[in-house]
Formats: sequence, structure tokens, C-alpha cells
Amino acid sequence: MRLPIPTRGALVAGAALTAAVAAALVFSSLGGAAAGATAGPTPAASGPSITPLAAALVPGPIDIDRKGRSNVVTVRIDFQPGDTTGWHFHPGPVLVQVVSGAVTLSHAAHGRCLSAVVRAGHGFFEAPGAVHVAANRRQDPAAVYATFVLPPGAPPAVSVPVPAACR
Repeated sequence: MRLPIPTRGALVAGAALTAAVAAALVFSSLGGAAAGATAGPTPAASGPSITPLAAALVPGPIDIDRKGRSNVVTVRIDFQPGDTTGWHFHPGPVLVQVVSGAVTLSHAAHGRCLSAVVRAGHGFFEAPGAVHVAANRRQDPAAVYATFVLPPGAPPAVSVPVPAACR
């Protein structure tokens, strides 16, 4: 499976849902660790130890509606200053957590090019088919965790031309 790679960043791919996502789901359902909080492994009375890897506040709405089987892949994307993903869209939904630094997320909407800086401890949801670009416009490195929920056989990202409103 080929994943989007920032021009000079590193990418680490997993083949299934990782402990980071499981821990975040468990902690959020228990009202546990908040974004930016640090915690060590949490032993359960008779279960596995859970180690949170990342937490982020992600604004809604979030709509994940997969009727059939899905490939779920979680990756870490490291952005050096100036790195960009290039304009693209995803065939399935993507949950992104910014774990260090900040990334600028841009997309075209209503004939305008809109951008927002997303800092560590915050995240964003990328709806299937939404054309966008993520870039590190800062002087310090940035890192994100992205969890892709993809139809079987679909690529994680599809490159597209820069939208007219963002040229």
C-alpha cells in the first residue's frame, strides 16, 4: 500500500488499527486523558495494559459510515519545515491528530481558498473526497498521526491538481 509522503518527511505505516487509536477510544469513553495529558500504561484488573500515544480535540461533525469491510491503517507523518503532502483527497475518512508542532490545512470552498493552522493537541477529520493539502509552514518540525478507514483495495490518497481558488 502506497501512502502520501511529505516531500522530506518520514512515514511509518501499520497494517491494522494500532494501540494509539484503541487507547484514545478507551480513554475518551472513560472520560480519561485530555489532549496534551501524559499518562503511563494503565493496567486493567484482568486485561491488557493500555498506553496512550496521542490525544487530540477534533471538531465535528465526524461521519464514518462503512457498510462493508474496511482497511484501517494508522501512520505517523513527520513534516520538516516546508514539507507538504501536495493536493489530494482520500477514498475513505481520515482522523488526524497533530502530536507536535503545527500544520496548515488548506481546502477550496465556495470559490475561496481556506486555511487553518492546527497545533499539537488538536486534530481534524478529512471526509472522503474532500480535496485538501497539509503543509508545515513553520520553522520547527511537526508530526501527525493519521488513521485511514479505506474500502478494500483503495489507495490511501489520490493526488489532484491545485483547485482554481487556491492557485
